[in-house]
Amino acid sequence: MRIRLPLSIDHQKKKAMSLYLPFSLYLHFVSWDSFEAILPDGLREKAASLKEVFNDQNRFFSEDYKKEYERSPYIRFLTGPDVHKFFAKMLSLNYQTYQHILQAPVGSFQEYFADLNLFWNAKYTDDLVGENLEDLRTVLFCQACIQSQYQRVMDKKSLHERLDEFAKDQLREKDRQIKAQKREIQKLKMQYNDIKAELSQMQEKNVVLVPSDPHYMLGLHPDQSNRAPERAKVLLKVLHPDKSGTNESGYLFDMIVKARDMIIK
Repeated sequence: MRIRLPLSIDHQKKKAMSLYLPFSLYLHFVSWDSFEAILPDGLREKAASLKEVFNDQNRFFSEDYKKEYERSPYIRFLTGPDVHKFFAKMLSLNYQTYQHILQAPVGSFQEYFADLNLFWNAKYTDDLVGENLEDLRTVLFCQACIQSQYQRVMDKKSLHERLDEFAKDQLREKDRQIKAQKREIQKLKMQYNDIKAELSQMQEKNVVLVPSDPHYMLGLHPDQSNRAPERAKVLLKVLHPDKSGTNESGYLFDMIVKARDMIIK
């Protein structure tokens, strides 16, 4: 029994060709772990589920039960239209890369296929007897296409994992920066509230606020004049009416400016 695989080898010119695989070799490829890994999500999940049940019910393969195995849901799924179409599509995608294999001369069956872990046991290679060994290079082509597609899928998955980890690192760094800024804002708000409370007390006592001691206005020691611009910048940032949300801070804003200018002069 041979499985026909229709390939699209040139989409622009709409050229097509067909490959043929002996049933045992086709079954080997579509049950291969590498092929299962490149199946679309829905097919891969269904294949894994059916395979688990199949292996649980069939601890060993026997020639006497071959036809019974072929009627199982797992084998019917592997040889069904969904998997068959995907296999042909995957070969079409890789045709340009590995078409040289289909024209290359091949050696004996033993040289190329003895190391294949066939789905059936060795007895089922009997259906290969009489095959044209030149046609069996199709098997090498299929194997190369599956391996190439598998590597491509694994590389893409690895790239996504690395990108995900990079994105997580960036989010953690941003979160750290936001927390640090929130702490600084809280600190400035406390300073603003202290200055506002002091201003309120002076207004209640009808005290005319004049920056007679500009260092005191900025909360600095007399020998800390060099810190006046930096200190004033912090306070003005908090006291600006647009930032504080109230016009009451405008008077204190002007006093800080005068104190800073007096120290600088």
